[in-house]
Amino acid sequence: RRGSKRAAQTAKMPASMAPSITEPEAKGPSVSYAEQVAAAKSLAATSLEGALQNLLSHEKTARLAADVGGTTELVTAMVNLCYEAKNWEKLNEIIVLLSKRRAQLKQAVTAMVQQASAYVDELDEPLKLSLIETLRNVSEGKMYVEVERARLTRILSRMQEAKGDVDAARKTMQDTVVETLGGMDKREKTDFILEQVRLCLETGDFVRANIVSKKIQTKIFKDPELDDLKMRFYSMNVRYHLNSHNWLDVFRGHQAMWDSPSVQASEALAHRCLKLQVLYLVLSQYNNEQSNLMHTLSTEKMLPKLPMYESLLKLFITKEIFHYADVQAGIAAEIAAFGDFGEEEQALMLKTLHQRITQHNIIVIGGYYARVRMVRLAELLALPLEDAEKQLCEMVSDKSIYARIDRPGGVARFAAPKTPNELLNDWSGDISTLLNTLESTCHLIHKENMIHKVV
Repeated sequence: RRGSKRAAQTAKMPASMAPSITEPEAKGPSVSYAEQVAAAKSLAATSLEGALQNLLSHEKTARLAADVGGTTELVTAMVNLCYEAKNWEKLNEIIVLLSKRRAQLKQAVTAMVQQASAYVDELDEPLKLSLIETLRNVSEGKMYVEVERARLTRILSRMQEAKGDVDAARKTMQDTVVETLGGMDKREKTDFILEQVRLCLETGDFVRANIVSKKIQTKIFKDPELDDLKMRFYSMNVRYHLNSHNWLDVFRGHQAMWDSPSVQASEALAHRCLKLQVLYLVLSQYNNEQSNLMHTLSTEKMLPKLPMYESLLKLFITKEIFHYADVQAGIAAEIAAFGDFGEEEQALMLKTLHQRITQHNIIVIGGYYARVRMVRLAELLALPLEDAEKQLCEMVSDKSIYARIDRPGGVARFAAPKTPNELLNDWSGDISTLLNTLESTCHLIHKENMIHKVV
């Protein structure tokens, strides 16, 4: 009853008068435990347990006095004693024990985790796994050791992947959030996220790979020192979009890699990147953006060194009909020469190129013809009548072009019918042009008459 009454009174107090419940302030190092540590090291040669018990009693005193320096010194000394004794089971026990002690100081836990993490690379695989799991359990939920936990997580993931369990490695990495860690520099953060993306791609989790990749802000790649990370990022981006055959986004990935110092420094890499840009751009669905990008790419200074790709791009830019048979052999040989594509992928790329050439030809025909017979259209496209009609219908559905097919008459009409207002405006414009021309003619006739009368 008294406790509840006191609590009610405390709740009614003003905020300035209410008793504050805070952690004890961490004091600076006031006591040196060098002698005790030295004595413990001597004792550890015969009795490790006795040495640890002696230091634990001193650690309690320093911890309750909020002595940061003393507590850190004692904690790291106990970890070091277990390491020197090669007693790995005791090392794991003492780490867990020290982390769970009442009012344990954050600085002491951080120093302990950092020191124990340095031993990981020296151990055999079973002992390494045990120590990593202990440190990850100890650091779980503690913001002040999140960086150490992330690094340990990556080591564990590498070990799992080395065993062939890529899915377990992905699951280990996927829940670690590093983009908000202040203790990591941007290179380490980006490298960690790229590793998460790579593991997602390796396991076929393309949706998660896309989500994780968006955590990286591409503006950091303006730093030349991060060029290797930039190349890795856009290579994974290309790999993701190739899975869904989104050709325009694949082109954007290669376009982003084009200005990288590593690409520009190697003529072979530059030529390869430019070839892929042209190839994926012509495979993209026709729209205004794709058309603008083709015109921009055609002005690239290095393109004349690749005459085949320059001519291919020129064929698509020029408003003239050309046929798939004209470029099939050359493009098929080039795609095979890359060595990155399987037979199915090569067949798909050639089929898509055939479709893009047909779509280009239909757009050219629509610009020159208001009405054309379907037989003549199929002849111009070098396709069977059914395939020509199918391609035209697909383009109409995509709203790439306006067309109407009169099947009984066998005629395709590309000119859109005008509304009454448009017809009236056209008639008004024609009448205005006629009257202006007539007035100008009358003025010139009058001028000539006046000149001749003067003469």
